[in-house]
Amino acid sequence: MSKYPSFILLTAIAALTISCGKETIPEPIEELSEEEILAQVRTDVQNTAFYKDIFLDGGCELNPGIKESGVVINGRLPYALQKAGLTDAEYFLSTVDDVGDGFTTSDLKLQTEIISGTADDPNGVLLYPDGEPRFRLFFAFGGHSNPHGSTLGQSGRSRVRTFYEKGGCFVGSCAGAFLSGAYANGRGRNYFDIWKGGNMISTDVGNSSIDMLIESDIFSKYYGPSKGTLVKGIRHNGGGFMDTRRAPEGTEVIALFKDEAGRNSKNENYYDQPSVWAYKASAESGRLVVTGSHPEDAPSGDILDLTASMFRYAWDGAGIAKVKEVLVNGDLTPINPGIGDLQCHHFVLCPAEDVGSLRITVGWSGDYDLEVYLKRDSFAFPDADPDYSSTNSSGGNNTLVTGPLEKGLWYVTVRCATTVGAKEIVTDPATGKGRYFLYYGKKEVLKGIPYSIMAEWDYKR
Repeated sequence: MSKYPSFILLTAIAALTISCGKETIPEPIEELSEEEILAQVRTDVQNTAFYKDIFLDGGCELNPGIKESGVVINGRLPYALQKAGLTDAEYFLSTVDDVGDGFTTSDLKLQTEIISGTADDPNGVLLYPDGEPRFRLFFAFGGHSNPHGSTLGQSGRSRVRTFYEKGGCFVGSCAGAFLSGAYANGRGRNYFDIWKGGNMISTDVGNSSIDMLIESDIFSKYYGPSKGTLVKGIRHNGGGFMDTRRAPEGTEVIALFKDEAGRNSKNENYYDQPSVWAYKASAESGRLVVTGSHPEDAPSGDILDLTASMFRYAWDGAGIAKVKEVLVNGDLTPINPGIGDLQCHHFVLCPAEDVGSLRITVGWSGDYDLEVYLKRDSFAFPDADPDYSSTNSSGGNNTLVTGPLEKGLWYVTVRCATTVGAKEIVTDPATGKGRYFLYYGKKEVLKGIPYSIMAEWDYKR
């Protein structure tokens, strides 16, 4: 009789039979579902891939520049842009200095083409082909708010709203602040409604200046002023204050109106009412920072610092990066509408076991440069220290090949390195008034470059 129990003998015989007579079959790999993979995607990484820093709107019924000694200097941009480092800018500035003179039909035509789109750029200057923001910031000058909204039309206002909701940031002064909401003095207007349902109330202070008390310390990490600072003499011309009764949840009060120049304003409707505020609707949206006055005119001092801080605080509120698709091993994924100029598209893949090698292939038609980046556990922006990159595309193809990779979540980024040339045009050369940018070169990128992407990997078995 054997000294080993019978079940051990049977197990040994079975194992010998499999190893000698048949190839051992490995356990099947259990891949995660798309929902399980997307649940791992980070929601705390900000989008940093834009065509340019800022677009400034000085279009129909808005000032086409800042004021100096009470006079609009057509084409003069806010000094705070330089201080805030936002020099990569484009703009549309009308030919009419005094907003009381209305607008020209040629300005209106240009504005419609720039904001709402053309055959060459059907999504308009603010948006990429997939509706994502093309600029990081949008600034609206002062002037006449409801008339400007009317000249933009429903299409133009919708473009600005989409820009904000998809992650672009908004800064506005006076009329620009009114435009951000939905109401003025309780009445609905042709506004953007990105400060959801927001209402402003007119101060009825025109062609003067006003003081503001800084109520928040949020600007201290930028250029100031710090909490408790009284900023004196900010130009004010017909602007408004925030109606706190209708402010959407999450609105931040940054400064309060105090005295108008040369008078005690304690009995006025605007006294101690919000004069600068911020709002971020969601992680996906941008941040709005607006004021009822005109600090953008100042070349120095606390007012310049205030304006520069408004720009930087808005900048830091850009929306989060988003994943377009989950890549499945061996599946070809077409992307149309395609990618825009200097835009990044993000994907994820999640091998269930360690990988011997990974191959990512991107293909398209035409003479354009599409780059590919790969990073473990976070979005693979080119400036975010990716683990792998391939920037040498050729003949409508770019392939990234890796060595062994650990299992888990990997982020893939496709970046369109091709962009347009942009030339500043003076609308009326005879007077030097009015400005916009004319695109040239590979304008097809404005419509988007369709492409396909495929990831293939082999497990280490």
